[in-house]
Amino acid sequence: EDVGGPFREHLTEMCNELMSDALPLFLPTPNHRSNIGNYRDCWLPRPSLTSPLHISMYTFIGMLMGGAIRSSEPLGLYLPPVVWKG
Repeated sequence: EDVGGPFREHLTEMCNELMSDALPLFLPTPNHRSNIGNYRDCWLPRPSLTSPLHISMYTFIGMLMGGAIRSSEPLGLYLPPVVWKG
């Protein structure tokens, strides 16, 4: 059953790829790697990626997040509170 159509499916696939080892942008939380504690399903932005290409990729992810917030469309980005709580 395709609830939401191809656009939502595409967003889901993009988020799955971002939250994996397929791309270098995010790394698993220490609790994810050790399989203990809270936020084991979360990923952190990789702080060592500071090239203009990587910054533009993070900027795109920020625009994607902004669009999701404006359209009330949830994204499957699993980020721990340290990322989204200021």
